[in-house]
Amino acid sequence: MPALRPAHFVAAVFLFSALFVFWLAGDRLILINDEGIFLSHAARIAEGEILYKDLFGLTGPASYWLIALVFKIFGVSLAAAHVILAVEIGILTAVVYFVSRQLADAASAAIAAFIFLALNTADPAMMTNNHRWDADTYAILGIVAVWRGRPFLGGILLAFSVWATPILALTAVATVAAALLIKQSPWRVIAGGATGAALGVSALLATGSLKAFIDNLLWAKNNYSEANRMAYGEVIGGYPALFEGASGAGDWIIRVMIVIGLTLPVWLPPLCGLLVLKNRDRNLIYFCVCGLSMIAGVSPRFDVGHLVFAAPLFYPVAASFLNKARWAVIPVGAIAGVFLLSALVQRADTEQIDTPVGRVRTDKGSAELVRWLTANIKQGEPMFVYPYPPVAYFLTRGQNVSRFCVLQPGLFTIDDEKQATDDMLRRPPTKILYMDVAPQEFLRIWPASDPNRLQLRHIHEFVTANYQDTAQFRNLHIYTPVTRASK
Repeated sequence: MPALRPAHFVAAVFLFSALFVFWLAGDRLILINDEGIFLSHAARIAEGEILYKDLFGLTGPASYWLIALVFKIFGVSLAAAHVILAVEIGILTAVVYFVSRQLADAASAAIAAFIFLALNTADPAMMTNNHRWDADTYAILGIVAVWRGRPFLGGILLAFSVWATPILALTAVATVAAALLIKQSPWRVIAGGATGAALGVSALLATGSLKAFIDNLLWAKNNYSEANRMAYGEVIGGYPALFEGASGAGDWIIRVMIVIGLTLPVWLPPLCGLLVLKNRDRNLIYFCVCGLSMIAGVSPRFDVGHLVFAAPLFYPVAASFLNKARWAVIPVGAIAGVFLLSALVQRADTEQIDTPVGRVRTDKGSAELVRWLTANIKQGEPMFVYPYPPVAYFLTRGQNVSRFCVLQPGLFTIDDEKQATDDMLRRPPTKILYMDVAPQEFLRIWPASDPNRLQLRHIHEFVTANYQDTAQFRNLHIYTPVTRASK
């Protein structure tokens, strides 16, 4: 029997990882998450609406367009969208394996790929469609393409990453400079990047949305950074919250292991930097420079959750030193095992529900909310949601009457509120879904927010003047139009 080639192992790692992610998260619904922004807008794009002209886009167009394309081909469903997620995590795991094998050996590569997959699939909230996973996939494939002597292709892929997450232009520029370290032509990277940029501009021109896209970028420049600022390595709610309720030595040991694994994106880059400074291998320096640029690319939110998206390149760098420190495999492998077990336990503790976007799986607490939403909001019903959750549009398949699918207090402006109310005047919703969130909860998640801007007063005054609270479940309220008798 002929021996398997290294390429076969890479393909096997991709296939296993993608299938595992899809089994784990293919139908997994997370209610309070940014995923709803992309799913709800992508469904509208698939039906003919135009991003930036008809819809407010919070980031670059690539993620919206990719999901919309999948919806156009396979129909609007959560499972269809999560095929993208499964493929991207599969690609990233395979790339971690491939690069680690080139820098070290097959055993180190297998360990790095296992740890990457285990640590990144344990949190259901991370296993969702997100412009960061899209940008990561394009950027890291582009960086590896340049490293493997395909600078033009690398430039195109890096441009695609910028179309998903514009701030990753920092990574594109860093890769152009770092190409000199590995004796690749920076001009070919630039040529590929220009080609990828031209493709994106052409698509925006074809839809007549280039100016609107630029306006959205300017909006983000003026409004996004201040409210979303978080320091390097911060955790939402603070580190003490991770140990709340711990009792007994066993519980504390497990919590410590979880925190070490959770914060790997925080401590792995500086650790790799120290190792590379001692080694000074050009290939390792190249990956570290590109990795550092990806850390800069999560600005202004450097919390642990966002650093996850900057960490993949550091796994192969660390793997290249494993043959000198095999002892490290035992503790890190044990931590990865705990995370893997956690992922399996969390999947088992779910239930399935039939919804307008197919059968979904969610935790038991969220299942009650899913049933309430789908029972109270009918498919095709004109509706408006504020400030959250945007996934309600997608889940119920209600028709959003506004160009906004989310309105975060402290981030969106009074002009945005007025636009939303104008939308509701032009096309009155029959249901308004309002999430009552305490100001301290906003500050817990977005600590840099202006405390004086944590209420959407203009919208709320409009809603309470024209609609009445008719149903409530937990902190979600459904408002319906005020009738003459009510007045």
